[in-house]
Amino acid sequence: RRPPLPHDSLKAKEGPRNRTTELDMMGLDPKLLERGEIRSYGDWFPSMASIFTWGVQATAETSQHKDRYMREAMQVFQTFCDIIGSLEHQFKHELAPVDQGPNVAQSAMHAVNSRCAGLYGVFMRGIIDKISEPTEEKVPRPLSQQNVFGVKYYKVVQNRTEVYDIVTRVFHRMDGWEELPHGMGLSNVWNLCWTWSKPKLDYSRLCTWQKVNHFPENRHLTRKDCLKRTIDRYTRTGGKFAQYFNICPKTFVLPKEYTMFIESFAQIDEENEEAAEAAAKAAVSGGGTGGPSSGSLAELPGGTYTSWRQAAGGGEGGTAGKAKSKKAPNLWIMKPAGSSRGRGIQVVNDVGSVHYGELTVIQQYISNPFLLGGYKWDMRVYVTVTSFNPLEAFLYQDGFARFTTVPYSNDPEDVDNKFVHLTNSSIQRHSEDTMHASGNCDAESRARAKEALLGGTKINFPMLRNRLKAVGVDWDMMWAKMIDCILKSLVMGEDHIPNQANSFELFGYDLMLDTRMKVWLIEVNSSPSMGQEHLLDEQVKQPLIGDTIDLVDPVAFDRRRLAEALQRRCERKAASGAAGSRQQLDIDLHSILSGEAPRKFGDMPKHLGKYERIAPGEAYDSVAKMRSALFNRQ
Repeated sequence: RRPPLPHDSLKAKEGPRNRTTELDMMGLDPKLLERGEIRSYGDWFPSMASIFTWGVQATAETSQHKDRYMREAMQVFQTFCDIIGSLEHQFKHELAPVDQGPNVAQSAMHAVNSRCAGLYGVFMRGIIDKISEPTEEKVPRPLSQQNVFGVKYYKVVQNRTEVYDIVTRVFHRMDGWEELPHGMGLSNVWNLCWTWSKPKLDYSRLCTWQKVNHFPENRHLTRKDCLKRTIDRYTRTGGKFAQYFNICPKTFVLPKEYTMFIESFAQIDEENEEAAEAAAKAAVSGGGTGGPSSGSLAELPGGTYTSWRQAAGGGEGGTAGKAKSKKAPNLWIMKPAGSSRGRGIQVVNDVGSVHYGELTVIQQYISNPFLLGGYKWDMRVYVTVTSFNPLEAFLYQDGFARFTTVPYSNDPEDVDNKFVHLTNSSIQRHSEDTMHASGNCDAESRARAKEALLGGTKINFPMLRNRLKAVGVDWDMMWAKMIDCILKSLVMGEDHIPNQANSFELFGYDLMLDTRMKVWLIEVNSSPSMGQEHLLDEQVKQPLIGDTIDLVDPVAFDRRRLAEALQRRCERKAASGAAGSRQQLDIDLHSILSGEAPRKFGDMPKHLGKYERIAPGEAYDSVAKMRSALFNRQ
């Protein structure tokens, strides 16, 4: 059959009926076109190639190999349809209820529970029901009444048991989601992929609406040495900009910056000697007060305070007082650059103790932490970023305060005691029994023992809020400072993290509050712990995962319709050199996406859950303005 010539179109009579017959309606009702109810996708997808990430990037290589990429994508989705279609046919027609013994049912159940099972849960549940059905009642088939090619599928990479368990448990409770079959050679046809480590996939071959839970260049935030270099770019010039973006304690990367670390260590020692001499002279001349004033509260050991008002130098009733000058403990904390969960961390107060066999960061220890009940604590805060360049970020309103199990002290004798200095739950759980000791009979100890039954060494944010309120800390003030610290880190980090349409990321921020009410960034985790050792973990982490999935909300798409549209376009392109019209593209996308469209940047998500958006917003605009001022000045 010869291809149509340009003058052939003049022979056709104009009218909606002829226009619809020239178009492939992809199974849609032609009346939708006549009524103008086909969605226009021009704002989202100017061409069929733009539905793929490689088409959005539009490099010279992708333009050259566009047709090959199209054919490869068509083959991927056709393979999926062949396999899933075969399973659905067997489920509907070939697996009739039979009277089999319990051994067969047990084998099928074992296949369901096995992570290497080839069939995914809903099919196997239907098969088990058929096998063990005692009556002639119809077996419910959840997927047989749906379009199995358009169901939302998820994939959880199984290299971390705790991650697989919590994510799949949350997905199982959500309507409209099914796990992608394992071990069947199915490629990247899922709607959402969740991994613990860096995904082993080619982002460019994905559809733009498919989502993966990691940004390719996230190391500029999550690796300790990279984060240090990211922040240095903003603080090395000094002045007000350095002070504004100073959100981390002083940090050096070893071995490259060993000499700089030695100089800083020696400088602190000299300053401490001068402070000690000044204090001795003041004591000899009788300049001391002899004790705290009647309007102030007692200072805790180590230069810490029981209330934020003391940190500002004021006592109860508004009486101002001057804090004694104290020397700063010359403490440093060493961490392997790529480790997590407290592995390899060491607190040192002597240059001779600094040794390393791998890339290491050494960070000045925050020696004036704000204590609660005499114990050191930090905060695990969850932040989901759905876009870099431009930045879109959401802060979860629940999280953890993680406590040590031994009262805080900066005494040199306790420098090696990790239960004093490190708040990591993976470390403190080994000393958790001390919180249940029967000898602890005071009210504070009983409260800690009660909290330990629920969360071990952790409490959630509502509990933390109450404890801070009891000592006079304004939670809203602290929350605003936390947002400010997080936004500064994201603004600095996105200089190195390009936009990636498929990516989102759930970051675990570790923040610490000092006696001056400054919030410090300790580190950023790309895969925060999803272990559920305590009831409190389940109460916080499972809703967190559910709200994150709802926040990202990948759009459902019909893989069979997509394969058909790609095949038709490849055939037409080969025959006539033209793939199709804009109207045909809108019909294809309306059929593939069921008339839905991915959320645009800046639009508020349908489901926020406990998330609040922090970028874009007023706080973000303030930080971005300072960034522009810094680099415009340079």
